[in-house]
Amino acid sequence: MPGVQVGVALSTWLAIGFAGIAFFSTVAGGFAALRWPGRVQALAALAGGIVLGAAFFDLLPEAIARAAEINLSAQIPVGACLVGFLAFYTLERFLHHHHEESEAPDRAGLIGASGFVVHSVFDGLAIGLGFRVDSALGLLVAAAVIGHDFSDGLNTVSYMITHRQTAGRSRALLVADALAPILGALFASFVPVPDQVFPIAIGFFSGLFIYAASSTLLPRAKELAPATGLLLTIGGAAAMFFITRLA
Repeated sequence: MPGVQVGVALSTWLAIGFAGIAFFSTVAGGFAALRWPGRVQALAALAGGIVLGAAFFDLLPEAIARAAEINLSAQIPVGACLVGFLAFYTLERFLHHHHEESEAPDRAGLIGASGFVVHSVFDGLAIGLGFRVDSALGLLVAAAVIGHDFSDGLNTVSYMITHRQTAGRSRALLVADALAPILGALFASFVPVPDQVFPIAIGFFSGLFIYAASSTLLPRAKELAPATGLLLTIGGAAAMFFITRLA
């Protein structure tokens, strides 16, 4: 029993420690976006590719794989993806300003950025659960999360900027996004999570990501020269593809 308790305590501290590294990775990405606010179109193009890459190369395949592990139909996480897309579309229909020329902050930006924060909680959950299963698995998951959390911070701030949110609010959401993996790791280390939750939740947020990229980030990137915008978007998607191959 003492040996088991020591093992559990070690896995908990490892999960929290690596989630802490993810904190700094997220902050670095967010400050990169804040440092060059005049280049928001380029950041939006890059973030749009990264978000699409995260949805199609990471989140949705992960949701389908987790569903298969517990004998759930692949239609369930795919359906959750569609629900996430339509849910965010509905929210933006109600919350988006009717006058696009208005310089007032768009409340939809807060909702969209909050979605990235919730996704980061699941990153932390993945780290915590990985270490609860096996240290080697935990290390692999943590490396993948740390690698793409830089883009999570960049995505959160870029999304806020494209919706005309203030720098103060962008920093606040960035801090929340950076803290989210730590909270997720703590939760996974101490609270049992039903297996059925993960494929549905991950599928849902893949739908949110697809909508965020297609409705806000990529349209803003159209202000760039076509070659520049396409190169950044494809580069962001390709980067996520290679990051997910490392997991």
